[in-house]
This record gives sequence, structure tokens and C-alpha cells, in this order.
Amino acid sequence: MRARMLHASALAEGVDTDTLLRGHGRALPGTRTGWIDVSIRTLSPLFVGQAPVDGAVNRSLRVDGRPAVPGSTLRGLLRHTLRMLTGGETGPVNTPRLFFRAPVRLDPDSRRGAVPVRTRAVVGAQHERYRRLRGGRTRQGFLLHRDGEWFVKEVPRGRRVPRNSGTALRISFGDLRASLERWPFGAEFPDPPTATAYGPHTFEPHRPWQYREVFAVVLSDPDRRRWRPPAAARIAPTREEAREYLRECGTPGEVVRCVVVLTGVAGARRANAHLFPVPEELARGAARGPGGDFPVRDCHPVPRELVRLVDSADQVTRYQVENFPDEVSMVEGGAGRPGPGRLPLHSPEPVWFTVAAEADGDGRRWVTSFGRAGGYRVAVGGADPVRRAVPEELWSPQHGDADRGRRGNRPVDVPRALFGDLDVLRGEVSASRGRVRVGYALGDGAGADHPGGPRRVRLLSPQRGCFANYLLQPDPGRYGERPDLVSWAHEGDVGLGGYKVFLHRYRDGAGVELDEAAGAADDTCRDIVPLREGLVLTGRITFTNLTDGEVGALLRALLLGNPADGGDARDPEHAHKIGLGKSLGLGSVHLTPRLYLVDRRARATSPDVDAGVVRADAERVAAFLEAFDAALARARLGRADPARWTEVEQARDVLLASRWRRRLPWEWTRPMTLEEFATYPVLPGLVERFERFDARAAAAGG
Repeated sequence: MRARMLHASALAEGVDTDTLLRGHGRALPGTRTGWIDVSIRTLSPLFVGQAPVDGAVNRSLRVDGRPAVPGSTLRGLLRHTLRMLTGGETGPVNTPRLFFRAPVRLDPDSRRGAVPVRTRAVVGAQHERYRRLRGGRTRQGFLLHRDGEWFVKEVPRGRRVPRNSGTALRISFGDLRASLERWPFGAEFPDPPTATAYGPHTFEPHRPWQYREVFAVVLSDPDRRRWRPPAAARIAPTREEAREYLRECGTPGEVVRCVVVLTGVAGARRANAHLFPVPEELARGAARGPGGDFPVRDCHPVPRELVRLVDSADQVTRYQVENFPDEVSMVEGGAGRPGPGRLPLHSPEPVWFTVAAEADGDGRRWVTSFGRAGGYRVAVGGADPVRRAVPEELWSPQHGDADRGRRGNRPVDVPRALFGDLDVLRGEVSASRGRVRVGYALGDGAGADHPGGPRRVRLLSPQRGCFANYLLQPDPGRYGERPDLVSWAHEGDVGLGGYKVFLHRYRDGAGVELDEAAGAADDTCRDIVPLREGLVLTGRITFTNLTDGEVGALLRALLLGNPADGGDARDPEHAHKIGLGKSLGLGSVHLTPRLYLVDRRARATSPDVDAGVVRADAERVAAFLEAFDAALARARLGRADPARWTEVEQARDVLLASRWRRRLPWEWTRPMTLEEFATYPVLPGLVERFERFDARAAAAGG
């Protein structure tokens, strides 16, 4: 829905859309300026903030000791709600950090018990399809730089012990310490810290081991499963000492020159180190140091766009800066990193990577994704994950684009007009500045915590819960091909269309069921202290030069289908969800807005603090809502009838998803198990699910 469709009151005064979006410093005819005081009442426990550390108790966000909801959270809620109601741009989705996980392969010997045959077949097919689309397995190799170009050289195949090219070795920490007892390495190797903040360079005893060159003793193991990488029995400082140990074993095997690679935040129970076999060219030093030379015909080229993205400020996180300083290098004199955490120019860098499924015209298979120890993984299947996630119609003008002028003039939609641009890629056209500002919401700090002490929540795989929460399921027969609704894509093939929401999950009389925090939590759980139910926080939304329709849009995003005064705050018809743990039932809130309008001229001519400020009564609020509802009905149904706004498909779905008083039963909204997800990867749509519930409720009432 174009923003212009809400600008009728300004257009009637001769103010066009371009003038409206640029007129921040002066009052424009046909517009409103003021603020909305918002009361947020928690209907279920609420947790806002982060819970990054397992084993610690994490409290919901506080500001000066008072429970708080950040303005960015409320702003995101408003923008997302308006985007759903008006069909706005989906915008960047978790960009540019896009993580994609392979479908889990079910182990028939696992402790899950008997796995249904259909589940095993469905998940197995998904897993094999994923591997086939991705161009094979994840490989290991060395990232190399030469003359401004980047390449990846696979680790070599095994000679006497079978091992595919691109497959690294591993060694258990126990065997590594046994090697230290036999040979003097000059460094110890204690167990890594259990905290997820562990990094090989930040943990001082492990610093000498990252990228250290050793000689691994690999023994033949006829009982080893083919898909498991071979393990090294020992590592030695020199080739001669490794060969001596191999002779003592009396078992066929080989000695392999390797570098040690320690991973970072992979989990608290890490028990292995990686050993990357060094290719012969690198062992000779051909690719080491400035101006190194190596045969590129045996390497996989890396797109410049991929390197630029990986080396950008968005990907060079604090972990990268701390654990990849210039001294972490395979060569003497430093790796030649342009800055801490950046990719090295003078030293090979051990990486995990994938390649394209098909070779190009020159027979080369380009790298599609790569990452390093404990760091980033760039989305598979495209040189630029941002452009893969955002539909082409929504791209901002980029340097080098032949059609950047056309891209810079794309129509402004409603969320963009109110809140400004969401562009993450710097272009040549100035971004739109928002006309809505959202501040923090604060509550009373006394007795704000949920009673009963810390609660334990288990971290969920996002795939298991997300499919049921999309307003528009991937049904081309019903919705058609809508590129502006693509919000999640995998391997350029599987796509979910729509806007993601979380249904309310609450058990009458019992609330949200969360386990008590008893004993030590493992790395799949977090102990949190959420805010209690019934807590009230207040915040303020300020706006400048909004038309009647845009003020109505803000109010509709706050009220949803509730009355103009917000309705019953303790048991409303509709409610929002914010914060963390939404799929577990946390974060259900009711919003009550109070609208105040400001007459700038009256305030400028009077010293009275209340001059020009008027609280809008119910009749005026209804008029603003009617202006937006009529514009929405006209845009989607072809007739400006405000009473029909709920007939718009997306508005209907938003109202269903936000139902609190007549929400779906507790057992209908629990997260799926892996087996259920394999059998029912996409649940019925919202309309069908609520029709079933309403029919059952009507039958029970009758």
C-alpha cells in the first residue's frame, strides 16, 4: 500500500507526498503533530533483553532499576504491525547475518526411541535434498589472497588412510594431552572454559595452539564409519618423532603435516580440536607472506562480494576482533590483517566452506559460503545474502548498478513513510527520515519480577516453531507470486511467503508453564527472571506532520481490533506480543493509547505549558481510525468503506493471530517436536485453524 493513499488530508491542502516527507522543520497544512501516551499491561510474563550466558540468572531489562521496554522494541512492533496490515515491504530479514542450518539427520540408534517410518523418510529426503542443492558437503581448506583475488585451497586427501579431499582431521583433547606428556611442546592444554565466551586467543593457555603446525599420526581403522572424519592418535612436534610413534604402534597409518584449529563458541562440552592437513604448496611456503605464489588452477575462486561482506563491520564481531588479531597467523611476522578480526592478506586462513553445485564455463566451482573457527557463516547459495533475502523490487540503488536511478524512485510504502528507511546497503539516494519517534516504556520496580524465582527455558531450533506463525503460507494458488512477501528463503529454492507473528499461548488458570531453575543448566537452557503478569509500563510515541490517515494507522497498529479506548486491559479481545520467548507463551501485552494533539501556533504565542495541547476524545480517535480503515479498504477492496477493513485478507489474519480472549487452546500452540515437524512441515493456515476452534467452541456452547 503506497503511502500516498493515506495523504488525502494533506493533498487537499496542496501538500504532495514528497513535500510531506521532507517537511520536518515546519508545520504543514493538513497534518497533525502530537504524541501518544501508551500503557503496556503484561498479560503473560515478559522478558526483554538478552540471556547470553548459561549458568547465570538473567533478569529482564532495567533502566535505573525500573523494568523497561526499549523504544526500539515498540517501534519494531508498530512498524511490523503496519507492514502486515498494509502489505508493506518485508525489508531486510536478519541481514546481513543469515544463518542456515541443514535439516537434521535422524540417527536410528539415538536415544529418542522409535522414530516413525514416515518421519525418518521425510527428514532423510530433506537432508539429502539439502546436501544435493548445496553442492555437496561442507569442506575444509585454506583461504588465500593473491593480487587482489581470493581463493580457497582444499586440504589434501589421505594417502595411506582413506580420506576425501577437503576433509580435515580431528584429535580428542585426551589424545592431545597425551601427546604433550610424551613430547615437549612448550605449552600446556587445559580444558577450555565452560562459558560460551570461550575463545582460543582470549583463553591464554590456548593461544600458542591456534594455527600451530604439528605432525599428526593417523592410524587405519577398518571399523570407522565412512561419514566420520578420521581421527589422529597423536600429534608430534617433528615428522621424525611422529614416524617413530607410528612404528611403535605397529598399525598401518600415515604422518600428516597439519595446523591445529580450535573452535570458539561451539558449545560448553567441546572435546576435539581440528587438524587441517597442509597442502604441499603451502608447506613449501609458496602461498605464504606478501606476494606469495601458488597454482590457482587447483583452487576454488571466492567472489569479491562474498569477501567484502565477510570482511565488513557487520560481520567482524567482538569475538572476531578478540580472537583473530594479527599475530594469529600461519607465517612469521603476522597475518597482514588490515585490522583486528579482518581476513589476512599475507597468511593462509583455515576455513570451512561450500562450493556451487555446478561448475562455470571454465570448469571452476565457485565458493558460495565460508566461515572460520567460532565465527561467522555466510548464507549458502549466493554471493550476496542481503540481495538473496530482499526481493529485487526492494533493492536500494547501489554503486555500480546501471539502473540505480530507477531504484531510487521506488514508491514509498506506509511503514517507510512513517518510520524512515530500513536500507542496510549504502546507495546514492538519500534515505527517508521518519516522522515518528518512540521512547522507552518504564514501570514500577517494586515487585516487578515474576514470583517463584528464576525459571528455566530451553532454547528452541527456530525451524520447528516458525512455520505455524506465518500469516501467509506458501500457497501460490491462493496468493499468487508476490515477490514483496518473500521473507525467508533457503538455497534459492524453498521459500516462505508472509509476515511472521506468534500466536498467544496461555493456559487459563495456570498461565504460562515454565520450569523452575533447579541445578546447573546445560548450554541448551537459560535461567531467566521475567516480569510478572499484570505489570503496567508507560511510554510515549511522538509524531510530526502526520496526516489524518497516518495518525489512524498508528492508532490501528496499537489498538488492532480493540475499541478506541483500548477495551478491557485485563482481558482484551486482541493483544500484541513482544520480547523473547514468544513461542513459549511469554510476551503477551495489551496496549492502551491516549492521543494528544498539539497546535504549534497556539504554543508559540502562549507561555502556558498546556497551551495548544488537546487530548483527543473518543469521537476524534474514531475519525482518525475511520480515515485509515477507509484508505485500507479502498486499496485492497476497491471501495473506501471503513466498515469493511476487516475483510482485507491480511487485516483478517492479523486480527486472528492477535486474538487473546478467544485464543487457540494451549495444546494447539505448543512447539513441534522434530518428528512432528518432519511429518507436518507446514500447518494449516490461520483461518482454517481458528474456524476449527470456533466450530468446536460453538458446539460445546450449544
